[in-house]
Amino acid sequence: MSIEHSILAILSFWPSTGYNIKAEFEHKAAGLYWGMSYGSIYPKLKKLEEEGLIYPIEEEEEGRKKKQYELTPKGWKEFEKWLTLPPAYPVVKDELLMKMSTWHADMDDEVLINHLLKRKAVTEDLLGFVKNWPTNGTSYISDYGMLSIRYGELRLEAELKWIEESIHILEEKQLPNGQDPNGNTDKLIARRRAAIQSEEES
Repeated sequence: MSIEHSILAILSFWPSTGYNIKAEFEHKAAGLYWGMSYGSIYPKLKKLEEEGLIYPIEEEEEGRKKKQYELTPKGWKEFEKWLTLPPAYPVVKDELLMKMSTWHADMDDEVLINHLLKRKAVTEDLLGFVKNWPTNGTSYISDYGMLSIRYGELRLEAELKWIEESIHILEEKQLPNGQDPNGNTDKLIARRRAAIQSEEES
């Protein structure tokens, strides 16, 4: 999903300022659906305007000029063309999963449990936000958009179940058997201990 098409999608809701577009991409649940750098919005707005996909509307509000952006006919066509294209499969970048995948026996499992507990608190807070989102009296969510809200709920509920299951397994020291055809676990520990010992002896 390109930044340009993301901006067109937001502008399809209603004419918006750069600040309001930024707010849409940075609210609490934004990470469940999209991600965008604030610094990238204004150059992209300029590019979209130069390409004839959006145009500015200058208004005065409380004595201050405010610039909003609206889709042109060409912009609507480009946005709706993008809607019809098959979406790319999402790329997951999850630091917790990376740490868990590379944890080893010489590490303190209590630290990993603490990582999971902190994640649980954030996930519970986010789930509360998502559940309240469609009835907060301010947000615009279309009937179709409710389907994506439901995805967010199910994803977060599944994550909470996984966190609780993982904590239980770690506390009970009942890790499932992994696959290690080349004895890599023992080799990893041996390499790590040799490196630490070498440092201590030098």
